Amino acid sequence: MSKELDKFQRPSRYVGGEVNAVIKSENDVDLHVALAFPDVYEIGMSHLGLKILYGLINQRPEIWAERVMAPWLDLEDDLRRNGQTLVSLESGRRLADFDLIGFSLQYELSFTNVLNMLDLAGLPLLAAERGEDAPLVIGGGPCACNPEPVADFFDFFFIGDAEAGFLEVLDQIRAWKRNGGSKKDLLLSLAGRPGVYVPSFFQPVYGQDGRLAEIRPLVPGYDRVKRAVISDLDAAYFPERQVVPFTKPIHDRIALEISRGCTRGCRFCQAGFIYRPVRERSPQTILNLARETLAAMGHDEVSFLSLSAGDYICLQPLMSAFMDAHSPRRVALSLPSLRVKALNPAMMKEIKRVRKTGFTLAPEAGTQRLRDVINKDLTEDDLMYVAREAFALGWRLIKLYFMVGLPSETDEDVIAIADLARRVQAGSRSKVNVSFATFVPKANTPFQWEAMLNLEQMHQRMRLLRDNLQRPGLKPKWNDAEASLLEGVLSRGDRRLGRVLQILRSKGARFDAWSEALNLNHWLEAMAEAGLTTDEYLRARSREEVLPWSHLGVGVEQDYFWAEREKALQAQKTADCREHACTKCGVCDFKEIKPRLYDPEKDAPVPAAGNPPEGDRVRFWVNYTKEGPARFLSHLETIDVFTRAVRRAGLDFYMSQGFHPQPRIAFASPLSVGIESRDEYAEIQLVGPPEAAEVERLLRAQMPGGFYVKAVLLRPEGSPKLSSAGARYLVRADGPLFEPDLAERFALEDEVMVEKKSKKGLRRLDLKPLVGEIRVLTPDEIEIILLSGEVGSVRPLKAVEVISGLSPEKIETASVVKLETLLDNIQASCPQN
Repeated sequence: MSKELDKFQRPSRYVGGEVNAVIKSENDVDLHVALAFPDVYEIGMSHLGLKILYGLINQRPEIWAERVMAPWLDLEDDLRRNGQTLVSLESGRRLADFDLIGFSLQYELSFTNVLNMLDLAGLPLLAAERGEDAPLVIGGGPCACNPEPVADFFDFFFIGDAEAGFLEVLDQIRAWKRNGGSKKDLLLSLAGRPGVYVPSFFQPVYGQDGRLAEIRPLVPGYDRVKRAVISDLDAAYFPERQVVPFTKPIHDRIALEISRGCTRGCRFCQAGFIYRPVRERSPQTILNLARETLAAMGHDEVSFLSLSAGDYICLQPLMSAFMDAHSPRRVALSLPSLRVKALNPAMMKEIKRVRKTGFTLAPEAGTQRLRDVINKDLTEDDLMYVAREAFALGWRLIKLYFMVGLPSETDEDVIAIADLARRVQAGSRSKVNVSFATFVPKANTPFQWEAMLNLEQMHQRMRLLRDNLQRPGLKPKWNDAEASLLEGVLSRGDRRLGRVLQILRSKGARFDAWSEALNLNHWLEAMAEAGLTTDEYLRARSREEVLPWSHLGVGVEQDYFWAEREKALQAQKTADCREHACTKCGVCDFKEIKPRLYDPEKDAPVPAAGNPPEGDRVRFWVNYTKEGPARFLSHLETIDVFTRAVRRAGLDFYMSQGFHPQPRIAFASPLSVGIESRDEYAEIQLVGPPEAAEVERLLRAQMPGGFYVKAVLLRPEGSPKLSSAGARYLVRADGPLFEPDLAERFALEDEVMVEKKSKKGLRRLDLKPLVGEIRVLTPDEIEIILLSGEVGSVRPLKAVEVISGLSPEKIETASVVKLETLLDNIQASCPQN
């Protein structure tokens, strides 16, 4: 598979070998854990939870956690066509050969991908049908708080904080593996541990009306599951050496979790309830983690991650200390989850010391009445004040986030969203992006009993909103209504939906969170075949009804949720317990489990010295190779490899000037994906660097596998810029394809026309001026020099195809190695292979 990765979208998703990826000796490992993320690589590598688990488990030398992501549609089709199965990124181990497969369940529409990955692994979907030798399949993440739609496919779930006992679970599995016994024996021994939910030990019972009547425990003493909670986030594990992706993840920055939990009590927000209580990390610990993580990863942006970063009590001194330490090296700070009332001009000024990273303001609703219903502590004056200050400080884009379909919403509330957005943008030349999504009632929230809009109602309200957002400077964006509908079905679903998911697997459903892959008709057909309707899951519930997740405890009591629902219907607000009295939600025992906060006066951090780099600008040429899996990286991904390696090496880039400073780095020429090279060149401009030999040593130590720094050359000021006049390539075919007189026949031609794709479509150009030399070495090897002309350049395989007269099918399996870069005007004195 690896030989042909360049024919797939983003082949760098599949190569592995990234900086900080963990490789272990099989002789040291007695438990193999696959951390499976049911979406593509760039989404999986954006999730901090996956990174925490990866580092936490791999601390133990006897346990090896490897990553497995869902392949995109093109690679999946290829795997199925060739009878291949899913393998891990680290060792290439087949997914079916792991001891344990742990799925991260972040959103409901990934459920079809879970089944698809099990199928691609060659494993039976149902846990009851997997034999004793099959891997254990477990799940975790926010969807584990109501995993009933997928319960039949899992051996057990871990609900809550992995730092609170998951390693002990793995130790118990190791002991079971060593001592022998059945899977049922293991599950019985795990049942009762905080966080462990074994769905086969509970039986849902349905009444004559087809609705859930009872959840019957099957194991004495195991009738309710208690969420696992880490009491002290400051003492919890955090990975400093995180894997550095080759391709850009969705969130291409370092995420530092500054706190966990939220007590604002927004009544639609599942995360705000299932992650209680609030536990802050100390400012000094955060600052230390930022220093170590930046050194190990080489990024230029850090995000302070929290459900509500603005509520972190020491945020102002922490931001100042962070910027003092890191702004001299042009490391930016972003705060992606700010409450509007928490944002102030002082914070904005700290953020813009490097660059104005974006932020999203979330009023959620357009009227004060509806904001009171959802317990959103925000007024229009608060929003207008923050927007005015941001515009005054130079921001030219603000993102607003709203929901439609909230309980008790009217058309007037929907139109008010557009009115509010217009007022935010009024009098400014800046732009406002207005994002809106359909409200989805979630399990374990005060709105878990509420009805959800059907598809027709969603479209009606979105049309109403879009019609009222027709104004220059306002850009509406909205979530896919069909995806929201299915999310609503699954979020409060029961085990009957497992049959629906099985039917969907047979129809080929996967990537339902992606609009290009979602097929609503398949879902509706599967629901009908299982004897179910979407309306049954979108409807309102009564207080007396048995909820599918009622045997799973997240800490907050169901009576509290109902009381909050009743207050919502009267538009009554509940105060934050950090600032007022305890609201008696039931989470805290006030011994171990309690809020943990820090004092901005006593706990202010002490930053490390962050003096700006000193010295003159110095130019270096870096001569390097790009071979093996590295050949599947694109040019832009190669640029990221270099910029992060330079930062990890402790070297300082000379930056461009202007609004968004960039590192000064240039390459002789882009290298096509799939081509190996023994002779590439990059120019980097540094400030006050050591001697060239030391730069070479430092960079060589920081390059990932497949890259090797051959030499670093000092280039004096005034010397020519780095540019390429062409390159010498070696093309190897799978068989004897090249005739010995090929070069002579080409020389006799007056012109040899080739078609080349461009942004403007196909164009024809003469290949003759672009070919410097042709040498047929053997019947299956040819060496060719291709030049860069005024009309551009041609890829080696295309040139050889045209010159030899071979069909594209015959030449496409050939491999290409770039032997030498021909530098323009000047030849560097670097060693050649």
